[in-house]
Amino acid sequence: MYRILILAALLLLPALRLSSQARWQKVDSVTWQLYSGQKWDSLHKEAEKALKNQIDFYFLRVRAGVAAWELKKYRTAIRHFQEARKTSPGDEFVNSYYYSSLLLAGRDDEANALADQLPTDFTDQQQIKRKGFVNSITMETLRSSNRQHPALTKENIDSEGSFSTYRSVLDRMWYKNLGLDHHISPGFDLYHSFSHIRIDRTQQFQSVANQLDASKETYTSQFQYFIQGRMIAGKGWQTTLAYSNVWGDSFYHYPENQSTSGYIFPRQTYAIRDHLVNFGISKELTFLRPRVSFATGKINGLRQYQMNGQIIVYPLGNLNLYFLSEGSMHADGSEPLKTVYTQKAGIRTGPVWWTGEATFGKIRNFSMDDGLVIYNMPETIDGMYGLTLWIPLFKYKLNLAARYLMSEKTGMTFVYTDAVRYSTRSYGYTDQSILISLKWNL
Repeated sequence: MYRILILAALLLLPALRLSSQARWQKVDSVTWQLYSGQKWDSLHKEAEKALKNQIDFYFLRVRAGVAAWELKKYRTAIRHFQEARKTSPGDEFVNSYYYSSLLLAGRDDEANALADQLPTDFTDQQQIKRKGFVNSITMETLRSSNRQHPALTKENIDSEGSFSTYRSVLDRMWYKNLGLDHHISPGFDLYHSFSHIRIDRTQQFQSVANQLDASKETYTSQFQYFIQGRMIAGKGWQTTLAYSNVWGDSFYHYPENQSTSGYIFPRQTYAIRDHLVNFGISKELTFLRPRVSFATGKINGLRQYQMNGQIIVYPLGNLNLYFLSEGSMHADGSEPLKTVYTQKAGIRTGPVWWTGEATFGKIRNFSMDDGLVIYNMPETIDGMYGLTLWIPLFKYKLNLAARYLMSEKTGMTFVYTDAVRYSTRSYGYTDQSILISLKWNL
């Protein structure tokens, strides 16, 4: 019996081969006609149908990639050109489209790595600029103000029966940052920045029992150095390793009762010494970019452990519309495990992009953007809501971004029942900030 089955299979093989060859030839003919007629939408659908039916060959991938590019589905085009390059990695036509697709999809590091691998005469002909040691220069400034500051500092904070009452009210902040991005080698890039922030505050002291009612102005001067390495691991994988070091001084006043002259307020200094290490890994897919990262270090003397999970969705296969969702779990030993959730949505309207964002959770002793932003202030942020306008200028030589952010914050009033024991009473306010960023692409 088995001999009959083997014989039947052998007789069917030529027929199956002829059927497969006929299907391949039909797909080749149809896709070529659609390609020649520049019927990109029909070509895209025909190519996807052929691939689902296990029909795959070099020219099909090239035509499918061009169709996706013309339809602005750049992330889909990348997938097709990557497959085509497996057969012919030196094809100049494919490489030109592949490089363009990477740039238009926002995958600059991969585009720069590809440019390094292409022949010099080809990059010169296509006007593809190889990145030098300095890839870009970024300058940023942020001004933040608490519009409720005048009303808060005029409030009566004394509590009945208390020994004394104290709080520090945020007034305004001024942030400056200079960042450099370096293209070290194919597949390895490095960004580092140096920033300074000045935070102005008003300290309030009240005590009916001690006839104390005073306000003192003070400030914090804080510096930060941030460095992050990015390495392409192949097949859409990228790993990052970042280190952030924060240092500075926070000045405050403490009342001392002098029997002859009443209260004096000598200035004290609190030294800021924070640092974080962050490791992340991401994967570029056709419509998704998942990423996970882990951070550890010290903020305000507390050991930090933070796990982040992020996913970016590109429903159109390009940057014209995207959604970012990120969740974080954070522990520092001072409170129960905290969770923070961020949602962003970006959309292109004409030549500019708009990004709306909202963050929910208890943000204190916390970090974002791999440690580039560290929240080490005494207030707790309960929610942040923002809108960013991104404008490319001079054919993407210069990028201008303006970001408005509103932060709902909770501060603490300390109510002392004697010289040592105290309880806390919370108060809320809204902090508003505007960030202006200029990025010069070299």
